[in-house]
Amino acid sequence: MKNQDASSLLDYLSKTPTPYHSVEWFRQALKNAGGIELKETEKWELSPGSLYYFTKDKTALCAFRLGTAPLAETGFRISGAHHDAPGFHIKAHPSAVEGGYERILTAPYGGLIVRGWFDRPLGIAGLVCVKTEKGIEDRLLFIDKPLLVIPSPAIHIMRDINEGNHVNLQTEALPVFSLTDQKEGTFLSFLADTLSVQKEDILSYELSLVDVTPPCFIGAKEEMICAGHLDDASMVYASFRALIEAKETPYTAVAFAFDHEEIGSLSTRGARGALLSETISRICEKCSLSVEDRCRAIAHSIAFSADMAHATHPAYPQKADPYHKIQLNKGPVLKESYYQSYASSPKGSAVFRYLCEKNGIPYQVFVNHSDQRGGGTIGPVIAASEGILTVDIGNPMLSMHAVRELGGSEDVFWMRSLFLALFTEDLTNIL
Repeated sequence: MKNQDASSLLDYLSKTPTPYHSVEWFRQALKNAGGIELKETEKWELSPGSLYYFTKDKTALCAFRLGTAPLAETGFRISGAHHDAPGFHIKAHPSAVEGGYERILTAPYGGLIVRGWFDRPLGIAGLVCVKTEKGIEDRLLFIDKPLLVIPSPAIHIMRDINEGNHVNLQTEALPVFSLTDQKEGTFLSFLADTLSVQKEDILSYELSLVDVTPPCFIGAKEEMICAGHLDDASMVYASFRALIEAKETPYTAVAFAFDHEEIGSLSTRGARGALLSETISRICEKCSLSVEDRCRAIAHSIAFSADMAHATHPAYPQKADPYHKIQLNKGPVLKESYYQSYASSPKGSAVFRYLCEKNGIPYQVFVNHSDQRGGGTIGPVIAASEGILTVDIGNPMLSMHAVRELGGSEDVFWMRSLFLALFTEDLTNIL
């Protein structure tokens, strides 16, 4: 059972290298589950008990089940996660020829660990907008084969390569695309041929480098999983899978997959945009809630902000709080911060523990080492902007923000079980 969940996650990760692909993957999964697609530009007609979904600018996704219980009395059960990941994006002028090599011009996205991207077969994935007779057409692209590589300098010419990790991102982190005697690059022509369009018809794109080595199990007992963008696509996967399974819930359950978390969330597709607030408002309006009843619904609501958590690293135990050690396959992690970089509060933490203990789900508690501020999540954004009780959680992992990350295979099952409990358990007398 637990490895089946992990296998399904790895299959999803192998097919969804970017948020564009993740949205399309879940659109199909939601449709297959009987979900009804809504459009932002059209009027919504909602029926209690039904599953709905819609997209925002192609990289944000919202799905919800409209509950049969009174919304003003029971509120919303919300999950929020993101499916963007640190990496490299291809610049508007995509390539340059120097010294007989055509190299792709890249820019870093988010806080990535750079050296791991070197000497690794890479592909390309993302969205390309092309001009057609009818206007503009969006084309998904996923070149899932070894196409590029960023070569390291030999240790013989850079003797200190193992003594520091500095990389000049403007000049060194550029993958080789081809050997050439020409003065001009051919990447745009290659891209056009791949899409069966004319080069002149390519209007714009958002393309990323992707690791083409398949996600896999690791360990003597396959007790770990190794893949790119575990942080945070795995939390999107767990929450949306749970929402699809929560068929009998009387409560209104909502799952969000945001973009741009790794660069601040300030966009139409990010958690700092209007997506969450507008979704709540539209659902409330369709349920004929007054302004006061909307406020009552918010007061009865809870949100789980799900972003992967730091496991205690065996080589760097001094970086973690010694009394809050986090391990793989020991269950979901409750994240607490006294700087409020995580939104967890005593009430929210109690609800998390209650759901875990009632459903036999093991759990752990993370706090930063007192000399470390740590990272942030979308949790405080949801809590502050919407006034919703918010809890920051995540699955434990190592190698966060590396090109390939390491997690526990059993934790995939536990997290899906926790989200299912969030969406279906009776919390009427608790919230």
